[in-house]
Amino acid sequence: MEAKAPTASLPLFAQVESALRQRILENCLAAGDKLPSELELEREFGVSRITVRQALSALHAGGFIQKINGKGSFVTRPNELPRLGGLTGFYEHMRAQGRKAHGRTLSVRQVAAPAAAVEALGIEPGTVLTAVTTLRFVDDRPLAVGVTYGPTDLIQALQLEDTEANDVMTLLEARLGFRLRSTHIETSAMRAGKTRARQLGIGEDEPVLRIRFTPHDVMDRPLCYSELYFRGDSFSYKAVIKR
Repeated sequence: MEAKAPTASLPLFAQVESALRQRILENCLAAGDKLPSELELEREFGVSRITVRQALSALHAGGFIQKINGKGSFVTRPNELPRLGGLTGFYEHMRAQGRKAHGRTLSVRQVAAPAAAVEALGIEPGTVLTAVTTLRFVDDRPLAVGVTYGPTDLIQALQLEDTEANDVMTLLEARLGFRLRSTHIETSAMRAGKTRARQLGIGEDEPVLRIRFTPHDVMDRPLCYSELYFRGDSFSYKAVIKR
């Protein structure tokens, strides 16, 4: 890979650090990969050994690489279980309580992005996305139904990693190599309606808790958009806000 043109306004070490960090974020350097040697980086970027070491130190401080004495620098793996709230670890949370949790894919289809997805992802109205709808079970009882919208290649990659047994956030980080910065969450209560009532085995007029969430990577780019609808009689969403 060719070195990207340096950004003149940044110090030399920051230019090198930025170029290498971008390769990691784009998975050109994947988790576990060894970085080029210091000498190779010196030659590629046309900088001194001390500049290269400053860049590597910045990447290490940011958690992007780890240094192993005598072997070199390696790209770190994202957190195995991202700490972005209990919602993002639904399956793990239920299993940790000794309960059986799994999902069943109901459909995978291409659709015009709904208004909520357009706003969350910052895309043009009418953009075609792939939507995967999954029914989630706890102890063989349907507890939630949800749909995730995203670019076709991302949704296909998630499906290959098994969204029926794993949470989207966990797959994004632990399997697909994304590094997440935040997740935007919105909750509201609403009437189940005919389709969700049938899927969840409840009455049409019974309440469901809708939770919308959008994960953002470390560059603050939204990756996908999801809506989950939980049975109001079986699920509560708790949070602790600290200042």
